[in-house]
Amino acid sequence: MKFTYVLAGWEGSAHDGRLLRSAILRQGHKLTVPLGKYYLCDAGFPLVPGFLAPYRRTRYHPRDIEGQRPESSKELFNFCHSSLRNVVERTIGLLKRRFAYLRHQPYHDIETQAKIVLACCAVHNFLRNDDIEDVCREDVDTRDDEDNLTHVVDVSEDETPNAHISFKADAAWSNNRNTIVDLVWADYRPNHDAGVDFD
Repeated sequence: MKFTYVLAGWEGSAHDGRLLRSAILRQGHKLTVPLGKYYLCDAGFPLVPGFLAPYRRTRYHPRDIEGQRPESSKELFNFCHSSLRNVVERTIGLLKRRFAYLRHQPYHDIETQAKIVLACCAVHNFLRNDDIEDVCREDVDTRDDEDNLTHVVDVSEDETPNAHISFKADAAWSNNRNTIVDLVWADYRPNHDAGVDFD
């Protein structure tokens, strides 16, 4: 579990959509979606190419269906989506555990804070790659680490002036999500019919 893109320097109250637009529109190190890949995002984002959101008005968190089986393909998809997003939360928790500075109210100016966050993420990734005795290694799953690339950026560059991204739902991307959902459901159904519980 490593950081593949970090945008530091925004206030905590900034809206997710504004942060995403900033990351996509920046000059230089902008957020890009590799061909054939996508980023998980929460239900607050529209379903646009490259960003896979859960279904709204459908149970989402594992605790919502604990001890039960998913009742529909959308519910199963949302559960899987939530489980994957938990990996992100665990990685951020690990970063804060590793660097005590991130757990306390900062006393530096915002520009310095952003640089410290970027440095912490870079050191974390370095340790994940190269320190076989990393004390935090046992807490995380390392299966996909080889596939991750590291891109850390700050917000010192100006955004493209008057740039605007319209996040309108995309029918083709919605169909892609439905295809993923159908595949996950088809894989789940034989186990479900055989009486295997879903973890």
